[in-house]
Amino acid sequence: MRTSKTLAFFTIALASAACGDDGGLSGDDTPDPDGPTPDVGPGVIEILEGDIATDQTWTANNTYILKGYVFVTGGTLTIEAGTTIKGDNGSALTITKNGKINAVGTAVAPIIFTSSQQGPPAPGDWGGIVLLGKATINVTGGINAIEGFASSFGDRVIYGAPTGTANDAHDCGKLKYARIQYAGFQLSAANELNGLTIGGCGSATEIDFVQSHLGQDDGIEVFGGTVNLKHLVISDSDDDGLDWDLGWVGKAQFVIVKQKDGRGDKGFEADNHPNAFDNLPRSAPEIWNATLVGGNGLLASKKQGGMHLRRGTAGKISNVIVLGFNQFAIDIDGANSVTQLNTGVDGTVATPDDALFVNHSYFQAAAAQPLYSAGFDAPNGTSNDANGVDEEVLFGAVARNGHVQNPMLTDPTNVTLPNFKPLAGSPVLTGCGTPSAGLDTTATYCGAIGADDWTAGWTAYPL
Repeated sequence: MRTSKTLAFFTIALASAACGDDGGLSGDDTPDPDGPTPDVGPGVIEILEGDIATDQTWTANNTYILKGYVFVTGGTLTIEAGTTIKGDNGSALTITKNGKINAVGTAVAPIIFTSSQQGPPAPGDWGGIVLLGKATINVTGGINAIEGFASSFGDRVIYGAPTGTANDAHDCGKLKYARIQYAGFQLSAANELNGLTIGGCGSATEIDFVQSHLGQDDGIEVFGGTVNLKHLVISDSDDDGLDWDLGWVGKAQFVIVKQKDGRGDKGFEADNHPNAFDNLPRSAPEIWNATLVGGNGLLASKKQGGMHLRRGTAGKISNVIVLGFNQFAIDIDGANSVTQLNTGVDGTVATPDDALFVNHSYFQAAAAQPLYSAGFDAPNGTSNDANGVDEEVLFGAVARNGHVQNPMLTDPTNVTLPNFKPLAGSPVLTGCGTPSAGLDTTATYCGAIGADDWTAGWTAYPL
């Protein structure tokens, strides 16, 4: 199938666009005669629906328009710092398990993935970015089709590896200093792509300084694998911020999730497996230095939760700030995850030797709402839920390094210019845990940002 067109071709082709071509492609790549004239001219290159099978470089002096589902099936797609890629409605960029991406921007020249729409952009204008690898996932047989695509796409949407052949060090490539905006195109009811979808990527993959903004589904979702994540900003997604399942066992450090009032669901939504809650390897990420900000509860009809840990997930979460969620700050949901709270040597109280715990945490109530939910059976209650977990007692206790107090952040709920940096004198700046080996062990503060604001310069919050 065709993958890209040269600039010369499209300069010539512009003359034929008067009949109106919105770039929408049918199965035979026939332009839609009823669409608007495309923005094609010098410096604009259209990437047609199909496969990229060999090395290719997209350069910062051009703008690239994704005209459909583009799959990197071989070689490496290199994207220069400062490049802009725009997606048409019904487009997405997928790096298959046999391809690789090398998209490395800088703080002053981030790579921007955004909408191609001529009018005001909106969530769901295009699909998003998908990275697929060969690391372990906890499904029967070891392989799965990534959500958001029809089965007709075949091997291009398969990730993982047959049982016994997985490569947990598999390298899906590099994505650094990149902004992903207005993604989450809906293929069908309740079937959208995420801003960034990561399926079965291994530990050699590098995901660092990535923002997912105004997506129609989750900001970032991780399906299994061993990938490690750093410096994430997930802002104003329609659904969850960071979502994981199918046995993700990587690490994440410096994670911000910000939701608007009336927009968004959970900060973290964590599953082991959606149906087989005790499948192995169990989802058990290690997460340090996270700031989760809800919409502050002014629109009570839209319930937002901080951390929803369910369906058998484990995980070790430390140095976290959770504020402004009107449904719950943290909910351990379901017996299979509750069991993970008590797997350590003590066997009775959740401590850092357990498979699931939250340590060194600051919680603040949403406006006019109770701080904690006891579970979905009593979303604004204070008693234990059906599983016997009193999250307030367990995670707000001094014995668990929990703090129920204002973390004193600068302006975390500002819609267009949020600031997550702690104010001078904030209690979160000292006395938190020391991250484990392989992470930034100097980040002994709670929350995603300490004295230096790593979000400055490359992030943005357009409406």
